[in-house]
Amino acid sequence: MEKSSKNERFGDFSQYERARKDLYEVCEKILTFPREREHERYFLLAVIRRTLSLETAFRQSVDACNGQMAMTLIRLNLDTLARFYALYWADETDGMTAETFAQEVAQGKSIKDMKFRGAKEKASDRWLIKQIESLGEWIPVVYKRTSGAIHFSDFHIKQLLQQAKPIRRLEDGSLHAELSIGPGEKNADPELYRELQQSFLHISLMLIVAIQHRCESALD
Repeated sequence: MEKSSKNERFGDFSQYERARKDLYEVCEKILTFPREREHERYFLLAVIRRTLSLETAFRQSVDACNGQMAMTLIRLNLDTLARFYALYWADETDGMTAETFAQEVAQGKSIKDMKFRGAKEKASDRWLIKQIESLGEWIPVVYKRTSGAIHFSDFHIKQLLQQAKPIRRLEDGSLHAELSIGPGEKNADPELYRELQQSFLHISLMLIVAIQHRCESALD
């Protein structure tokens, strides 16, 4: 990715633009993969397309102060990164290669029903994340924080109650409050979105570097 200007902070959308440019550029390399890596080629292109789609939706969510959706999209971006790395694990699994793995995925086999590197456990979401924890100590933290956003949970109830604004305390000790119902947050702390933007971008940058490495190995 191109160098940032001195006035930029990590997570600025200008950096998203450069990351997007890197993704488009690496597509050109992927399209030159040899025929024997045809299924990996389409696997990688689909990974990139999903990332671009998530990035567009994520930026729209931040612009709309829709933190619930932004966190959901971070979790999905992390999911893409973890499942991408299964290409490497397939090459380390007896009877499997990255190419045969990509072909099985394209034919409809679910990654969560597969086993890699002699593991007894299937590749559930939790297992996949466990395998990439060494890439950054923040990964399990982000995974835990954003997983609640995927399925309806206490996360959504807490998000609702955060929109309550106390008005006054009543004589019986109860609180009279105003509750805002809507898709976005009112008067949200800008630093909350800064953290979300940094998380999404960091995942995307890790994915870009990893895809570039796959291209180097394929085209050597």
